[in-house]
Amino acid sequence: MIGAGSRAISRYTGTLLAVFVAQSIISVACMFAVALVFSQAFSHLPMFDEAIDGDLVALLYCVRYGQPGLVAIAGIVFGAIVVWQLASWFLVGGLGGVLAQRPEGRGDTARCFGASGATTYLAYARLALCSLPGWIVVLFVLGACTSLCAGRIEHALTVPELLGPLALATLPALLLLYFLWTVADYARVELTLRSETHDPGVVATYLRTIGYVLRRPVTLVHGAIGWLVFALVSVAYAYLSLGHPMYGAEGAVTLFVARQGVSLLRMATRLGILAGQIELGRTRPVPPRRVELKPDPKT
Repeated sequence: MIGAGSRAISRYTGTLLAVFVAQSIISVACMFAVALVFSQAFSHLPMFDEAIDGDLVALLYCVRYGQPGLVAIAGIVFGAIVVWQLASWFLVGGLGGVLAQRPEGRGDTARCFGASGATTYLAYARLALCSLPGWIVVLFVLGACTSLCAGRIEHALTVPELLGPLALATLPALLLLYFLWTVADYARVELTLRSETHDPGVVATYLRTIGYVLRRPVTLVHGAIGWLVFALVSVAYAYLSLGHPMYGAEGAVTLFVARQGVSLLRMATRLGILAGQIELGRTRPVPPRRVELKPDPKT
């Protein structure tokens, strides 16, 4: 599974960069919109510079004064997330089709990407609806665990005293969320692999995948490797940027390039995990076909 991920990254580097460019366009558009709102709301406030430098009183004043601007920024970010989610169904479907069919050449890869993304788009949308009850259960578990640890969190006096109850409050929900993410990933793999032969049914595929992930713990271990790499990249980026303030145009460009590099590494990790999931998904038994009984015209 790990070898399949490295081979996919080296073989379809151009496809990876194309998807990365699409993500970068959405993120840059969101950044420009947020920067425009910030400039309109806070450019005439000298106190905003002090807030950026870490003055808590100035930051609270700017938040109170510029509340409409912050609401607008939240709306822009939410809109960008929705747009990216709608686009990601097509992009993930296209990547899955390319990794499953392994086309040769740029032309065949582009045709396979577009055809697979269009074929699986509605199926992925229905799969997202099937996942909603699971997200509701995650929120319920998070609320229940938080209520149990609320007293210890409120009376914590030191950071270690706070981290323990906070971990107990969030860890069960995070584990359940990770399990549901893995189920959704392998359900998408199943829909991608079987979409051209027959329609396995989205709800049936999701329910079968829950049992499949429970029977094959290797699926959870494989996904955990990807999240571990994701965490290591993020920690390395935070460590390298710690204590290096980025001022002026040069600092802004450096920060943008560094963040885009980290984003590219994260996307390459996600592509490698997807390739491994497809390799493991090939070993799943083919689901039974639904047979439609047609009435005999003679009777």
